Amino acid sequence: MVLIPAGTFIMGINGIKVEQRPSHEVYLKPFYIDRYEVTNAQYYEFLDYIKKTGDHSKCHKDEPWNEDHTPLNWEDDYYNYPEYPVIRVDWYDAYAYAAWAGKRLPTEAEWEKAARGTDERRWPWGDEWSFEKCNIGDPKSVGSYEEGKSVYGCYDMAGSVGEWCADWGDMLYYSRSPKNNPKGSEKGEKKIIRGGSRFANIGILLRCTARKAMNPNLGNIGVGFRCAK
Repeated sequence: MVLIPAGTFIMGINGIKVEQRPSHEVYLKPFYIDRYEVTNAQYYEFLDYIKKTGDHSKCHKDEPWNEDHTPLNWEDDYYNYPEYPVIRVDWYDAYAYAAWAGKRLPTEAEWEKAARGTDERRWPWGDEWSFEKCNIGDPKSVGSYEEGKSVYGCYDMAGSVGEWCADWGDMLYYSRSPKNNPKGSEKGEKKIIRGGSRFANIGILLRCTARKAMNPNLGNIGVGFRCAK
C-alpha cells in the first residue's frame, strides 16, 4: 500500500459532464491505498478461506442472502492468470474481500486524489493522453505500465478495470458535498465505479475525474477493485 498524505486537492472538473462538476476543493485526512488492483491470486485466497471456514462475518449486512462471492464464469481461462486483476466481482464481493484483508473500499474522493494528486492533472501520468501508458485492449497483469502510474505510485488507475468505491452513486453529489472527507450520499441504488477500463476507446473516458455507477449486485467483465485503509 502507499500513503496518501493529508491535505487538499481539486476534485472534479468544470465543463465536461454534469456528474464531474463542479470542480471543488476537498480536504482528506491521510490514508493508505493499494498500489495495485486486487488480483485473481489474491481473490482466490479469500474464496478459499470462505470455502474452508464458512466464515461470512466480514460480509456486508445488506448483501444478498445467497452471496458466495465467486465471480461469474470463475471457470473461465482468464482466472488462470494469477496477476490479472480480478473481474466480475460485485460491490458486496469487493466489500467482503476488503474487510477480510483488514482493509476497506476507498471513497471516491480518496480514489481520485490517489490517481490525480494535487495538480489537477487529467490522467494519472499527466495532462497528455497516451494509449501507451495504460491497459487498453487485451488484459494484462497489474502494474504492467510503469509510465502510467500516478504521482503517488498507484498503477492502473486509468484503463485495466474500473474500480468499485465505497460511495453510493449520486451523480449530483458534488453540488452539495462537504469539503472535509466526503463519503458520498447516505443512501442510493447504485455504487460508484472509478478508473474506466480496458474497454474504453477514448481518453476522456479514462480521466481521473470520470465517474459512473452500477447496481451493487452486479459484476462486470470490466470492473474490479483495490482497497484502502
